[in-house]
Amino acid sequence: MEVRFVLRKAQYEDIEQINEIYNWAVLNTVATFDMEERSFAAAEAWFDMHQDPYYPVYVVESQGQVIGWGSLSPFHPRPAYKQSGEFSIYIASGWTGQSLGDTLLKVLCKEAKELGYHTLLGLITSTNEKSISLAKKHGFFEAGRYQEVGTKFGQCLDVMVLQKIFN
Repeated sequence: MEVRFVLRKAQYEDIEQINEIYNWAVLNTVATFDMEERSFAAAEAWFDMHQDPYYPVYVVESQGQVIGWGSLSPFHPRPAYKQSGEFSIYIASGWTGQSLGDTLLKVLCKEAKELGYHTLLGLITSTNEKSISLAKKHGFFEAGRYQEVGTKFGQCLDVMVLQKIFN
């Protein structure tokens, strides 16, 4: 049986499932340096900030269940950084390896370009080879590396800065 996926902009009703995916990553991966699960109230505040059309959130769903999400966020709060954004992508446990990240990054790059972003960045833990490979597949290059900036699960971790500049 072929599994069908739907890609769409996130809605308020998706917050709980988006947060479940994020919290799984918090507890089980180094994809985020958060150490404690995000509360529903914090997830709501995050989602509210992403109601600005300049910072969209997309979800991938299968049979009504959100199985992945991606967002564009401000890279930095100072006004001169307005045309620079940061992408985030999280896939539900059990759904990796099905090109969902590829689908999400493709739409996030398209949106960023259409919204007038000059550059898009991804801050990716250096041990996350799949995410680094995904970003490079979409034209991102390594712009820098923060060495040993985070400690999680007893590991001192580097963060790579991957960047794509839109012409």
